Order: sequence, then C-alpha cells, then structure tokens
Amino acid sequence: MTLTLLDIYNSVASQAWSMFDDEVDSQAEFENVLISSINKALSDLWCSTDFSFRRKIEEIILMGNEQEYNLPDGNIVERVSNGKKGYCVSIDGRYLEFLEDKTLVKAEVGEPKYFYIDNQSLYFYPVPDKVYEAKVEYYTLAVGTDENGGSIFSLKNDSDSVDVPEKLEDLFKNALITKTMLYAIASDSDENYSNYKRQFEKAYKLLLKYANGVNPQRKVTF
Repeated sequence: MTLTLLDIYNSVASQAWSMFDDEVDSQAEFENVLISSINKALSDLWCSTDFSFRRKIEEIILMGNEQEYNLPDGNIVERVSNGKKGYCVSIDGRYLEFLEDKTLVKAEVGEPKYFYIDNQSLYFYPVPDKVYEAKVEYYTLAVGTDENGGSIFSLKNDSDSVDVPEKLEDLFKNALITKTMLYAIASDSDENYSNYKRQFEKAYKLLLKYANGVNPQRKVTF
C-alpha cells in the first residue's frame, strides 16, 4: 500500500464532522479547505520529532578548489563523541568538525577537516585539493514523492505519496487523519473537536511507540 493524497483525502472526507455543513458553499471550496488542512497536519506531524524514516544520507562529490555546496533539504544529524557535540558530515568515514567561528577560515587548500554553514550553503575547509566523497546524514523536510519520484514538500496531486515505511502507514495515517480534522474543524468549541483531539493523541503515541523500533526518550514539538 502507498499512502497517497487521494487515499488520505477520501479517508478524511469520510470522517464525521459538522463545520462544513454551514460554512462551505461549494465542492471546490470544500476540497481546497480539506487539502490545506491535510498539508498543515502533515507538516506538523512530519516535523514533530526525528522519526527514523526521515533520516537520509546525501553524497556530495567535492571537487578540487571548490568550497561551496548546497545544503541537504533538512537538518544535519547531531552526534556526540567523547562528550562533545558534532554532526554527521564525513569524508571516508572520518567525521568533520563543525566550525562555528568562520573568522578562523584562511586561504588554505588541502584535505577538508572542518565544515561550516552560511546562507543555506555548506562549506568545506580547507578548500578541497582534489576530489573527495563526502556524506551528510540529515532529517529530510521532503514529505514524499510525486509520480515521477521527485521529492515534494507538500501534497498537491492525487498520486503524490508520503514517504513512510509500509509497516507504519496505518499508524501514520491514523495520526494524520485525526490531526487534519483538528485543522478542518478549527474551533475547539465545536462538538467534534475534543473527540478528534483525544483520537489524535492516542494515534500519535502509538506512532511514536513503534516508529523507531525502540522506546527512547524523544523530544516532540508541535
């Protein structure tokens, strides 16, 4: 099974609610409001914690005398070594140090030992003296793929799909549907709002419990 926008839309549209009866004047308006609610809920859910399925690796070929490269579409994974915080940016299995003070950068060429970030670009220092293969582990912001396999950051077309492992699709879908309903209903005074809030909290806890295969303490934000 693949979790597509069409599948999510049909599931949400079949839920019990009351707000659309009086406040939506047309089918087109209904669809726009519903798709907007789905994408708001998906964005919240996707970025609420560092789900293991969001973790990706991007390989970057470093060219001689070229220092600047595009950042991956997400946050670089943090790591801790000997009590010191670092990040998962490596060359030939060797992690590079994050250079916080860019004033230390000098005109130096050689094998990169450091990296820093500036204006959404990734810089390696010293400037590579030859070709290297760097790997960057990151938590992607791309929520899925389109019908051509391209990365997408919101769902627009019926065939757009969410990039979730098959075994977690039902758990993710349940959390997404109930979160969508909170956005669709909007008002916490609506008779259905509190019920969907309880359903979402239960569905989200189940998703967290099984998403990574272990049960560590997680930082969750909404």
